[in-house]
Amino acid sequence: MNWRIRRWDLYAPHYDRFISFEPQRRRSLELAALHPGERVLVCGCGTGLDLPLLPAGLEVFAVDASRGMLARALARGCASPVYFARMDAQQLAFPDSCFDCVLLHLIVAIVPDPLACLREAARVLRSSGRIALFDKYHDGRGRPRLIRRALNPLMRLLATDLNVPLPRLVREAGLAMVHEEPALLRGLFRVARLEHAC
Repeated sequence: MNWRIRRWDLYAPHYDRFISFEPQRRRSLELAALHPGERVLVCGCGTGLDLPLLPAGLEVFAVDASRGMLARALARGCASPVYFARMDAQQLAFPDSCFDCVLLHLIVAIVPDPLACLREAARVLRSSGRIALFDKYHDGRGRPRLIRRALNPLMRLLATDLNVPLPRLVREAGLAMVHEEPALLRGLFRVARLEHAC
C-alpha cells in the first residue's frame, strides 16, 4: 500500500480531534438541497463526519479508499441507511447516472488526480443532479499567493494540495459551478454547488 492511502489509515484515529468543519459541511449540504427518496454518494467519506448531518429518507452510499477511515465511519450514526464500500474516488465502481447528489467534502484536494475525481463524480451523477463541494482550492484568479506556493510541497506530502485550480477542472469535467462562496480562512476553504454543464 502506498503512502497516499497509508497516511489516512494512520491519521484516522486522530482525525476527529483536529478536523470537523461542521458549519462548513452544513452550508454545503444547504446548497445540496437534499430531498427524501434521493440517492446520495458521500465520496471520500473519511471518518463519516457528514453522516450525522444528513436528513432522513435518503439512500446513502459512503466510500473511501482508506480502511482506517471506513472503520471509523461505520460507527457513525445517520438518520438514513448507509451502504459502505472501500473505493477510490478517481475510479468509482458505480454505473453511470445513478446518484441525485454527490458530496465532495475535503476529497478533491487530496487525490492525486483531482480532474479524474470530478469526472467520476460527473459520470455517476444523474442529468438533473448536483455536486456539493467543500474543500480548499485556488479560485483561478491570478497566481496563488506566495505563502500558498511555498507551503504546498510539504502540505501535499502530508495531506493536501492547497492550489487545485478548481474552476478550470470543473469546466474540463463537463460541469458548471452554479454557486460558490468562501467558507473559511479568508477563502482558503470554499463551498460550491456544481451541476452538469448545459
